[in-house]
Amino acid sequence: MSVLSNDGLPEKYQWFSDQIAGHHPSVIKNGKREIGLLKIPGSREILKPKQDASRGEKEVALYELLRSCTTSPSTPPESTTSDELRKRVRMEDIEMLCKLTADFYGIQTIFVDGQDREFLAMEDVTIGYQRPAILDLKMGQVTYDPIAKPEKIEKERIKYPPQAKMGMRILGYRIHRSDNQVEVRDKDWGKSFDETTVETGLREFFSARSEADLNQVLLEALDKLKIIKNFFETQRSLQFFASSLLFVFEADKELPINMRIVMIDFSHAFASSGEPDNGYSLGIQNLEKFLNNIISS
Repeated sequence: MSVLSNDGLPEKYQWFSDQIAGHHPSVIKNGKREIGLLKIPGSREILKPKQDASRGEKEVALYELLRSCTTSPSTPPESTTSDELRKRVRMEDIEMLCKLTADFYGIQTIFVDGQDREFLAMEDVTIGYQRPAILDLKMGQVTYDPIAKPEKIEKERIKYPPQAKMGMRILGYRIHRSDNQVEVRDKDWGKSFDETTVETGLREFFSARSEADLNQVLLEALDKLKIIKNFFETQRSLQFFASSLLFVFEADKELPINMRIVMIDFSHAFASSGEPDNGYSLGIQNLEKFLNNIISS
C-alpha cells in the first residue's frame, strides 16, 4: 500500500498505519477520501471516526456504558442514549464485556479535511509490542443489522456467503517483520478462503513468529478466546452485527508472545431482549475448531 498523505490533518496527527479494515483514507468516494483512524505518534491512543447518525450514537453509547464500569458509580453517563441503553441491559454483562474491549477515553473533535469531525479516543492495543502481528476477524453469521434495508441485506449476503456457515471471516492482517517491513493481507485475500480452506489463512498469520512457535501461539489464542466464549454463553444483553475480534501478539521470537484479543466495532450493536447472540457464538465455536485442527495437523 502506498504512503498516505497527511495533508488535511492537524499538525502532529497521522493516519494510523496499522489499520486493517473499515473506512480508509486510501479510498475515494464521490471525490472525497474516507476518514480512517488517526494517531499522534508516540501516544497511547488512536482516534476512530464517529460514524454518521444512529450508528455512531450506538457505538458511543456502548463505550460510555463500558467506561462507567471503571469510573466512579456517581459519574453519570455522558449521553441520554447511553442512559437508555443502561436500562435495557444487565450490568453484569457490561462488566464482563468491559474486560474484553479496548479502553475508551471519550470524544474528541478534530478539524480534518476542512471540517470539524468527532472521533472516539481509544486505547491503541498495539502499544507495547516490538513487532506486532495483528489480525481482524469479522464475527457473526450475518453482517447486516435488524433495521437494514433490503438492498443492504442483499449486498451483505452476496459479499461473502461462507460467513453464514462459519460465523466469521478474515478481514486481513499486518505482521511487522525484522527488516522493518510489514507483511499485509487485505479483505480480498481473506475472502479467498471458505470453510474448507480458512485454516490455511489462519495458519499463515499465527505462524508469524515461526513454525516452531505456532502451537504455543495457538494455545495462547485459545486460552484468551475461551474467556470471550464464556461471555457469549452467559450474556443476554446485546446482539453484535458487523463486529470484529482483533488479535495482537508479539512477532519477535526473542520476546514473550503476549497474546491479546479485543472485541471492536460496535456501531451495529443492539439490545437483545434476553436472547443469546447465536451467530457470534457459532463463529467462536468454529474458530476454536479451526485453531485446534491446526494444532493437530
